[in-house]
Amino acid sequence: MTKKQEIAIHFGFWIFFIGMNLYSDLISEKDFFYLWGVLQLMAFYTLHIIIFYLNYWWICEKTVPKKKWWLFILGQIFLIFFFPALRHLFEEVIIFRITGQHNYNENSLLTPYYVYDNSYYAIRIILFSLVFYFVKTIWNTNQKMNELLLQKKQAELQNLKNQLSPHFLFNTLNSFYADLMDIHPKTAEDLLKLSDLLRYITYESESNNVYLKDEILFIQNYIALFSRRFDNQLAVTFEVNSDNDKAQIPSLLLIHFVENAFKHGIISDINKPVKIELKTTANKLYFSVENYITNSESYDEKGIGYKNIRQRLEILFSGNYVLNVNKIQEFYQVKLQIPL
Repeated sequence: MTKKQEIAIHFGFWIFFIGMNLYSDLISEKDFFYLWGVLQLMAFYTLHIIIFYLNYWWICEKTVPKKKWWLFILGQIFLIFFFPALRHLFEEVIIFRITGQHNYNENSLLTPYYVYDNSYYAIRIILFSLVFYFVKTIWNTNQKMNELLLQKKQAELQNLKNQLSPHFLFNTLNSFYADLMDIHPKTAEDLLKLSDLLRYITYESESNNVYLKDEILFIQNYIALFSRRFDNQLAVTFEVNSDNDKAQIPSLLLIHFVENAFKHGIISDINKPVKIELKTTANKLYFSVENYITNSESYDEKGIGYKNIRQRLEILFSGNYVLNVNKIQEFYQVKLQIPL
């Protein structure tokens, strides 16, 4: 709760509180339109404001955060007796000297009856101040918890993104090293693609979101480099149906599904190709990967699996996404739908 919000809420409360009390007095036909009545009303509501903020700003602030509950209780008891004492000072001393008129019978002043008669007003304003204080405390605590939760989610997201860094680059560099030794003519072109990939991972993916067209180019370069490792015998199709150049998606999200298919799928059989499809509508992205599963053990490092992917999607979209993973015998299918 900001200071401006707090001031506005308190200002509205006092307008409502004083207004309702004045309206009640008018209905009961009390006559306050003379000097004593005006001064008595001013003193009465000034007293309420003093008790309210004495409890709100001082007693509660000094005791509740430090859990000094005995002092807190003593403070509330003190206010119940302080209210009639202060009212006596305002009405029966100061205003009496100005107008010569008492509010209470002189025999009732500062007696148990006087304290009892004022206890209703004292307890009422004390309860109002307690409600305001604890509502503010709960509000501020929830705000802090939400901020901590947001920071936690951002840290989790960054951690998941770090885990999702592709491991294939190290294997590819080893392959290029062998090619350079033989002065292979296509090495320069491959190195350029690799440079683009490294630049994308190092710089672009630092942002939470990237342009979809950049992510598509990243996947295309990845496929090209992976194809290079298999002497361009890779059986992969990548179909893109999107003309939304302004669309943005979470960085390094789609590459995991492609990488997983390449690591654990059949990628060199033209009769069992890996099919990758991407399309967009006005506000949705649809991405699918289909591949046949190989029985041979992959020599690459194992991926982190779909658990972290789902965690990341949940953090990013809070359930507003679809991720279906289906395994039918030797066929593997992944379908992803996210909002743009």
